[in-house]
Amino acid sequence: MEGSIQNSLENLHISGEVDGAAVKEDEQSDVNSSLQTPTKKDITTCDNHQSTNNCQAPILLCDAWYGFPSQKRPRKERINAVSRQLSNFLEWRSSSSSTSDSTMHNCRVSLLGSDGDVKAVKERMDEITNNHTDHKDVDEIDFQSITIQKYIGKQDTDEDVVYLSPDATDTLSCTSPPPRIVIIGMLIDRRITTDRSRKRSETLNIRSARLPLDELNVKELTNREPLNVDTVLELMQRWYYNCDQLKKKNDGSSGKITSDMYRKCFVSAAAYAMKTQRERHPNRTVHITSNE
Repeated sequence: MEGSIQNSLENLHISGEVDGAAVKEDEQSDVNSSLQTPTKKDITTCDNHQSTNNCQAPILLCDAWYGFPSQKRPRKERINAVSRQLSNFLEWRSSSSSTSDSTMHNCRVSLLGSDGDVKAVKERMDEITNNHTDHKDVDEIDFQSITIQKYIGKQDTDEDVVYLSPDATDTLSCTSPPPRIVIIGMLIDRRITTDRSRKRSETLNIRSARLPLDELNVKELTNREPLNVDTVLELMQRWYYNCDQLKKKNDGSSGKITSDMYRKCFVSAAAYAMKTQRERHPNRTVHITSNE
């Protein structure tokens, strides 16, 4: 494979090459990685109570059913952490949208949990938005206190849904588009406890899988790295968008979408998301893990 290989997160610059894939900022016509955010009229949405079987837009499902601590201070810390991560994601989408009027295939973002926990996160996110002049529309997230199984409904195939877990046995393929519904556990702790998200997926009877982060070929980053929630949300939205743009470009043409084209969609999305993570969390790139 031609091109240089990045062996450090510090050297993972988007303007350079990523794992020999030549994912350069001025050569993105195939995957359109300069991700922009659509205006509300461009967003593919579904009614909050509509079955997801009738909604073809990708869905990023934030699972807050783990529950927050009952003690006042730990509970407040957890609510603040979850709210800040989701606000970071909305801030990124808002800042991206100001650079271009181009449309994209957007994904639906929902937060599910107990009524009290969901309400607390919503209220805290409203406070964060009101305290900053930059635009972060909290209404872009669908807050609901229903179970994940009820929200998802009956799927045509198990391949439609995956629970992301760095401890999963399987790894998502980067040579095809990602599953339409991706579940992200709202596990935001100073110290990561292994296997929690994998066990949660087993309880829900939903398959779990890791992100194929090894494709970036960065020495500090493996498929088992538990990324920050805001980073995962950005990575997934970029990945959906890149694949959608690739499909649109090839529709009506005689060209065939190859596995390497799909791989570049993921590599570009992951590289950009990791760049954002390094800028936002410069002192916490790699997490500390502990066994249960």
